Formats: sequence, C-alpha cells, structure tokens
Amino acid sequence: MSNTVMQQPQNQVAPAPKEKQNAFVTTVAQKISKMQTQGQISLPSNYSAANALQAAYFTLTAVDFKTKVALIDKVTPESVAFALQDMAIQGLSVAKKQGYFIAYGDKLQFQRSYHGTQAVIKRLTGIKEIWANVIWKGEEFEVEYNDRGVLTFKSHKADWKAATGQKEDIEGAYCIIEHEDGRQYLTVMTMAEILTSWSQSSNQSVQNKYPQEMAKRTVINRAAKAFLNTSDDSDLLVDAINRTTENEFEPRVNDMGDVQEVQFEIAQNANSEELDIAETTVSDKPTKKQTIEVIEPVQDEIKQEQLFPDDDPGF
Repeated sequence: MSNTVMQQPQNQVAPAPKEKQNAFVTTVAQKISKMQTQGQISLPSNYSAANALQAAYFTLTAVDFKTKVALIDKVTPESVAFALQDMAIQGLSVAKKQGYFIAYGDKLQFQRSYHGTQAVIKRLTGIKEIWANVIWKGEEFEVEYNDRGVLTFKSHKADWKAATGQKEDIEGAYCIIEHEDGRQYLTVMTMAEILTSWSQSSNQSVQNKYPQEMAKRTVINRAAKAFLNTSDDSDLLVDAINRTTENEFEPRVNDMGDVQEVQFEIAQNANSEELDIAETTVSDKPTKKQTIEVIEPVQDEIKQEQLFPDDDPGF
C-alpha cells in the first residue's frame, strides 16, 4: 500500500491581512456608489470616493514609527468600514487634511479637521461661504443686534502682534456663515465657552497645543448645528456630519444607566443601512457574509490613539 501525500489546493492560500482589510475599502466604495445612484447622497462633482477611500487605506496601513504597528491592525474591521463610510459620505479626504482617523480601544473613528468642517458645511443647501477667526486680547471686536433682534457682525480690528498662539491670550472666536442670498449668520463664543466644550472632548492634548486652530474648529461646529438641524439635505449626510462631530467627545456615564446600553438601545430603534462585507476564510468552508449595520458605533474607548503625528495635526 503506497503512501500518498495529500497536497493542499493552490487556491487555499490564506490571504494577507492587508488584502483582507482592503476588501472593506472596495465594499465601502461600492456602497457609496450605490447611495449616489439611488439619490441618497450627492457628492461634489470633483470628488472621487474611490480615490479618497484608497488614500485613506494607504494612510491606515502606514506603520507607526513609534509602535511599529499600523493603525488598521489595532482596530476591528467593522469600525474601519464605519469610519471610511462616514468620511466618504461627507465628501472628505484625509489626503487633503480634511480629517483624520483615531482609535478608541479597538474601534476606529473618523474626525473632521476644521478645514474639513468648512468644506462639508459649504455643501449644505443654500450655503455660499463659511469662515472663522480668533479674537486675541487687545483686539477690538464689535457686534450688534439688528432690527430683527439677530446678533450681527460689526467690526473686528485685528492686531497681528496680539496673535501669540498661546491659549491664555485668546478671548474668544467667531464664525460667519454666508447664505447664497447674502445673509450672514454670526456665532460668537467666549474663551470660557470654548474651554467648557474642550473639557468634554477627547482631543484636549491637541487643543492645548494648537489652541488657535482648535478654537476656530469649535466655533465652526457650534455655528453649523442650526443649519444641520434645519437642512433639507440628505439624512445620511447630516447623520454622518453629526456623528463625526460627536466622535471627539467622551461618552458620559449618567444616572440613567451605562452609556453603552443606552447607545445600543438607540441603535436598535434607529433606521439603518446594511453593509454586506465578505469575510475571507482560510478553511475549505464556503465564504460567508457578515451583515454590518451602518449605525453609530458604541464607544467603549479605553485608550485614544491619533493617526497624525504630534507636529502635524492635519487641521
């Protein structure tokens, strides 16, 4: 009786981890394309979701020079899909410094830079322009109420010497959103209000190091809220904007119960889109699919890791 050595079929070679993760990028790109075709979202004419997702993939797979591990290898594939989709729905690109990825424990999240927030707000129906400035100590800043009782911008006498870059020298910040018909909407925040917002944020180290740019980002997010809540734009776009804004804030445990339980209950009752992603296997069993509901991922953060290096926050 002869001994026969059974060889494994050539097609059973296990895929490389990066190839398995890249399958998520391809699937998200297909999902975004389907949303466009069905009229669920409307992306800028010069925006290529496929290119933006591929650029994001290369960024996520870059090996961190400190930990020697790529960010994509520290988080779950499901959270990668969530984060990539949030970026693409908003028509943003990490290659253009319009956002960045942060890992909370094993969950990946996408956060906008303030340049990204400006870009996405300009996509809302009726918005022509949006800008923000910091008010430094010693500068003259005046506002007034018009005949309709709306706070309006009057003047800002800037002093370039006052812009020290130090948090303690900032008195406040303001944002102006200009409508297509010429109307301007003013939002002003004192530094005390900005610090209160920062105290709830998970980005405090960045805020303390780059207070000028982060103060602008904070007031822009505050100004955008009124437009988001009254916008006629796609619910998917508005949801992605709101979720990405909320990603920078720490979940709070309150007397009503555990945060994760509350978020899970909300998620179960919310409208959701399904994202089918093939799960690559190394066995002889048929490839199966896992259904991922595109809802706000529960934040069970233990440790925050930012993708951008300390000297390049990618505002």
